[in-house]
Amino acid sequence: MKKRIIAIGAAVMAFMMLSACAAPAAPAAPAAPADPAAPEAAAPEAPADPGEQFIITAAHSFSEATAYQHMMLAFQEEIQRESNGRIVMNIFPNAQLGGDRELLEGVQAGDITMMASATVAHLAFMPDLAIFDMMFMHPDIETARAALDDPDFFAAAQGVYRGAGFHLLGFADSGFRYITANMPIRTPADMQGFTIRASANPIHIATWDAIGANPTPLAITEVYVALQQGVVDGQENPIELNYAQRFYEHQRYAMEVNHFYQINGYVMDPVFYDSLPADLQAVIDQAAFNSIQGARQFLLDEEQRQIDYMVSQGVQFITLTPEEVEQFRVLAVPVWDLVEEQVSPDVFNAFMTAVERSQS
Repeated sequence: MKKRIIAIGAAVMAFMMLSACAAPAAPAAPAAPADPAAPEAAAPEAPADPGEQFIITAAHSFSEATAYQHMMLAFQEEIQRESNGRIVMNIFPNAQLGGDRELLEGVQAGDITMMASATVAHLAFMPDLAIFDMMFMHPDIETARAALDDPDFFAAAQGVYRGAGFHLLGFADSGFRYITANMPIRTPADMQGFTIRASANPIHIATWDAIGANPTPLAITEVYVALQQGVVDGQENPIELNYAQRFYEHQRYAMEVNHFYQINGYVMDPVFYDSLPADLQAVIDQAAFNSIQGARQFLLDEEQRQIDYMVSQGVQFITLTPEEVEQFRVLAVPVWDLVEEQVSPDVFNAFMTAVERSQS
């Protein structure tokens, strides 16, 4: 067991180093069902003659129908209004300016002002964010969000981001991942030998291994065909992605286990942020807070609509009881030690304290 832990720990470090050298291919998903409610991307007009202007180039790699775009549109509208046109923002969705890694590098270089992505993409730049890879950390969405918003933890996270050349605007999320399969899953016994598509993340792989599943790393672009051909038995992703990628076409069951909370980080070029007058920094801060809260609610509203659609397509949703979830959790918790060994003690302790406060 000791040799296995050492090997996994080494794999974690190798993963972080490789991530820093190779960018993942941008996803090319099957077309999602038509979404007439998708927000428009047109920029609000700025007032005439606003005086000195600051231009924000904002980008993300997701579609206009996602919470990422909803947040950016709300942020854009508020900062242009509250700054009286002194800040103008242009949004580039759908990976127009590159994938997540290219966008992060662009922010570091000052070529892109602002971007948003899942924090798993940030891990290559900030190894301390492995704290977010620990599964079965939060029992529900309310406590998960409360932990992220804890002032002491947010200050620690801001220090991590600043140290890597980013200014953290805040955290939103894609909710919890659901496990999908063609059979009901309620206990770890149901997953013995179950081939599950996993991200190429050593902590995730170690967790599924501890549960007894057979984790198989695949790029997101390969998952639809892998499900169709039976290469994997199932996969796990947030509702938003299950819907957009149409995984429900080959999976009859979706299990709500609340095993992994998918966090999205919104970051800005710190040089740009620091160059703003104090009053405009306050506008940015307030707009980030407001738009992230809005994006969180948008996600919940859209998630229910998407679940309703998948149910109409024959998918059966199963919510595990707390007692059933605990059977998985006791197997996953020992893997947290691998994360603690790899990250800064101050960051790890700040996060765990925030989690404890959120659940007290």
